[in-house]
Amino acid sequence: MNKPNAFPIPDGVTEVTDDYQLNLCHYELQHVKPKGTILFAKETKELNFRFVADQNRSDGIFARLDDPMTPSVRRVMDYLEKYPRTESFIQITLLQFKLFFTANQVNFVNGSQYKTIHFPFPAKLLKSHRRKFIRIPFNDQFPAELKFQSANGLKICKVKDLSREGVRIQVQDGDLELLVPGSRLKLANLKVLNREMPVGLQVVSHYPGNQVGLKIIAISEEDKAWIKDCIRILMKQILNLPESPLGDAL
Repeated sequence: MNKPNAFPIPDGVTEVTDDYQLNLCHYELQHVKPKGTILFAKETKELNFRFVADQNRSDGIFARLDDPMTPSVRRVMDYLEKYPRTESFIQITLLQFKLFFTANQVNFVNGSQYKTIHFPFPAKLLKSHRRKFIRIPFNDQFPAELKFQSANGLKICKVKDLSREGVRIQVQDGDLELLVPGSRLKLANLKVLNREMPVGLQVVSHYPGNQVGLKIIAISEEDKAWIKDCIRILMKQILNLPESPLGDAL
């Protein structure tokens, strides 16, 4: 159950805290060595890593860099070695689901052949089915909205959830006929946490309860990066971790 004023856990996502499930996650990290990504604070691109664990869960999780050491990747690694107290959002794809957790510090393993980072094994984390991107829900307590022009004038709709590739909205009775699957919205503007973003959206499908799924087909690189960081910070709030400020400086 979410605490008052805590951001809600997304649909299809479960908070993992009991030892049995944490041990299952540890077993797969130990024996399957799954791949995943890390998004570091102030970066716009996730880096690919191979994740492993030692014999004991208390030994933590090791992330070995899987991306080639290009100049841009080396820049990130050099920055992390200089500023280890950099927050990161970790996503690991296991056989049956994905794991999500955050870390507040980057600890490099000395003497490793590859760039390897060590994280303490989280006391709690989130898991979801293997959907490509996690969807963040919004409600009356944490509102978001979408504005667009239609044949019947300006429409303002509540956002039900948002991912890095799409958005689901709630429309009024009679407005579904204005949103034909395959069509594109005109002059669409997405407002999330007091930030407004012009976006290109294509209607994908209709859902029960006058809800419509939209695919993001155009968005600025700055706004795309902001959505990534926004999701990372909201994941921290879901897990009741220390809060970070929300604002345009993300």
